[in-house]
Amino acid sequence: MKEIIAGVFVFAIAAMQVTRYFGLEKWQVSLGLVGLAACFYILNIILIQYFIKKRAPDFASSQEAFPDVQKWELTAGLGIVPKWVSLIGLLAISAIVTAILPWVITFLSP
Repeated sequence: MKEIIAGVFVFAIAAMQVTRYFGLEKWQVSLGLVGLAACFYILNIILIQYFIKKRAPDFASSQEAFPDVQKWELTAGLGIVPKWVSLIGLLAISAIVTAILPWVITFLSP
C-alpha cells in the first residue's frame, strides 16, 4: 500500500510539472497517465510470464490446478518473480489513481 501511495505522490508531482511545462490540459495529462498505466500493466504481465517460464516452467500454464486456481497462481509468494516486477504492477495502479483522483475531487466538490 505504501508503494501505491508513494507512486501516486510521484506521479502527481510529475503530472503537475508536465502540465505547467507543456501547457497541457488536465484531461490530456490524465489520458497520458492512463496510457502509462496500461504500459506498466502490460509490462508487468510480460515479466511475470517470463520469470515463471524461466524459473518454474512446470507452473507456466493457465490450466487449473484446483477449481478456480490456475497453475501460475500457485507461484505467488515463492520468490519466483522478483519484487521489482511486482512494483511495476503497483505503479500501474498508482498511475490510474493519479489520473482519476483529480476528476473525482472536481465532481465531488461543491
